[in-house]
Amino acid sequence: MTHSPLSPERLYRACDPAALGFETTDALEDLGEVLGQERAVEAVRFGVGMQGGGYNLFALGPNALGKHTIIRRFLEARAAGRPAPDDWCYVHNFGEPHRPRALRLPAGMGVALRADMERLVDETQSGIQAAFESEDYRHRRAAIDEELREKQGGSFEDLQERARAQNIA
Repeated sequence: MTHSPLSPERLYRACDPAALGFETTDALEDLGEVLGQERAVEAVRFGVGMQGGGYNLFALGPNALGKHTIIRRFLEARAAGRPAPDDWCYVHNFGEPHRPRALRLPAGMGVALRADMERLVDETQSGIQAAFESEDYRHRRAAIDEELREKQGGSFEDLQERARAQNIA
């Protein structure tokens, strides 16, 4: 089979933008489907339809092809008719710091827990700071400092006495 070269006229087709019926593509309605990616769409549809846990989708391809948008659209459509899943929050485990504790909370409560924890930290910091700035704290600290100075002074005098008794200068 032989091929003949195409003429320049056959390589280019002029299009009058006024004939399109819109000024920019922003005015167009979303088709709601993916064009030219039937195999990929079928794979996403299959993956999103898997029941049970432990399944993942991995989209591979060049940047800016809409992989994220396509998968998100399928996931949102699938999730629309289902109840919201529980929230999972990982919190510090003071007994085993290298193994955080997982908390299962009703949907939406993870955000409330985070806000409550942030408020607790802020209030605790303010309370600690206020405690160290109080008049009572300053008096107690001054008394402890004075008691420590007296003990140190007494210990130093005892040490000097013992050194003199042994003729150590």
